[in-house]
Amino acid sequence: MQRKSLFWIAALALAAVLGLSAQASASTVKGTVVHSNKTAHTFVVAGRSGHLTLVSSRKLVRAGSKVRVSGRKLKTGAIKAKHLRVRGHARRARLRGLITWSSAKGFTVAARGASLLVHRSSSDDPAPLGAPVQTGVTIDDQGDLNEDNCHQVGDMPGQVKLEGTVLSTDPVAETITISGDDDEGEDMGGAQMSDDHGDQGGDNQGDDNDDQGDDDVNPMIVVHVPDATQFTVGDRVELIVTGPAADGSFTLVSVDEDNQGEDHSGPGRGDDGQQVDNSGPGSQSSGPGDGSGDDNPGGDDGGSDG
Repeated sequence: MQRKSLFWIAALALAAVLGLSAQASASTVKGTVVHSNKTAHTFVVAGRSGHLTLVSSRKLVRAGSKVRVSGRKLKTGAIKAKHLRVRGHARRARLRGLITWSSAKGFTVAARGASLLVHRSSSDDPAPLGAPVQTGVTIDDQGDLNEDNCHQVGDMPGQVKLEGTVLSTDPVAETITISGDDDEGEDMGGAQMSDDHGDQGGDNQGDDNDDQGDDDVNPMIVVHVPDATQFTVGDRVELIVTGPAADGSFTLVSVDEDNQGEDHSGPGRGDDGQQVDNSGPGSQSSGPGDGSGDDNPGGDDGGSDG
């Protein structure tokens, strides 16, 4: 009798552990879509505090849509959507992340899994390259993000994680150039990539809401590496770097091998049975301060802002 009781206690304990494990892999995020990439089948949701979450989904939604997404949380911090509900529309949102590229016309805000181009709308001195920032943005009809009160929110880290697609390699200078924003990296037609720092201009492909940024704002990040021949143009990489230097370049510390090749569900690879609810007031316009929904309810605010 005692052995049978111990068996059932062990079985119940195992069931509880398995149940907790399943819950831990599930995640829900609410907020405003601030970027949508048709080619990659992904979009980025900004929560109320500015936390950015990359979502992999067969169903894409326009930038500015207010959504609730639930699904499986990947080790990269991204969510593979299972249920998606559009709850309305917003013209404003908030972003938190690191500035990884900057010019007189714009800058990129990068967080885990996302790098977004923000068009500069003021002549104020920007936060320094590499600084953690919080910025409000307005979202126009083309899905472009325009700066609204960007300010630094912490000390510059000693090391930075950069994610992007290799656009070119230079074995002589021992440097590689990676995409500075998500569109440039995912839309392979948006840049003429080369192995020798050739002309990287080109017309951006895709529809209006899949093309964030103007042709003359072309964020690219140069990284000094020990051996540029170890990198291949077109590969998506996650790099731990130091910097930036005075010229805006970074220096490689290590390559993050753990998250290479993570599944972000291209065409035909989405979750079976994904449910989409578009019953929300999709044309509803939100006023200032109502740009994004709750930030990962239930305490699920996983991932870091860079």
